[in-house]
Amino acid sequence: MNTSKQKPRTGLIVGGAVVAVVAMTVLAVAGVAIWTDVSKRDGSGYLTANAHRYASPTRAIATDEITIGTEVPKRLIGKVRLETTSAKPVFVGIARTAAVDAYLAGSSYATAGDLDLDPFDVTYVTHRGTKNAGRPAARTFWAASATGTGVTDLTWTPKSGSWSVVVMNADGSPGVSADVSAGVKAAWLLWAGIGIALAGALLAAVAGLMLYHGAGRPQTPAAAVPTPAL
Repeated sequence: MNTSKQKPRTGLIVGGAVVAVVAMTVLAVAGVAIWTDVSKRDGSGYLTANAHRYASPTRAIATDEITIGTEVPKRLIGKVRLETTSAKPVFVGIARTAAVDAYLAGSSYATAGDLDLDPFDVTYVTHRGTKNAGRPAARTFWAASATGTGVTDLTWTPKSGSWSVVVMNADGSPGVSADVSAGVKAAWLLWAGIGIALAGALLAAVAGLMLYHGAGRPQTPAAAVPTPAL
């Protein structure tokens, strides 16, 4: 048996199988990205998470520091929307963390951290104080803010730096309670999914060619033609 033909064919089969697995993984990722973009966007084009209740007896609820690095390409940063629902006038704002810390210093507020969305769970760290920070909408350091009763929408285009989200009663009184959901508008998600799908299709084609040639029967050497006796 001529084993010289078998070794490269075995290599093609093994390599083709590996490439096929990679191709299926890439196509699965692409499918999730495209399905998410097509099925999860609302009428305004935002991908929105479920709303969850945030509540504290303090004067404000602030998130932990949210850091956005300068290395993130601007074209990949879409708009962010915070949708707040409350039965009484509520304020929601986004500002530099340093400004928020200075504003809330000396007042009673809760920092929301260790956030899990599914299942929802949040840990509050309470900061005690007696200072009345006043009406938050009167301050000018907010990068984006909104005030209202019922459903209130805040939209913001993220920038690099350290940021905090703050939810308060519009009059700055204690006892904050609101349902908040976050959404993002990222136009690149669909095109990223399509690009990944094309890459997966190319890998699948390569895997198919490798398996096809690896599984082909080795050619039988031509029989030697006997030389006529003289």
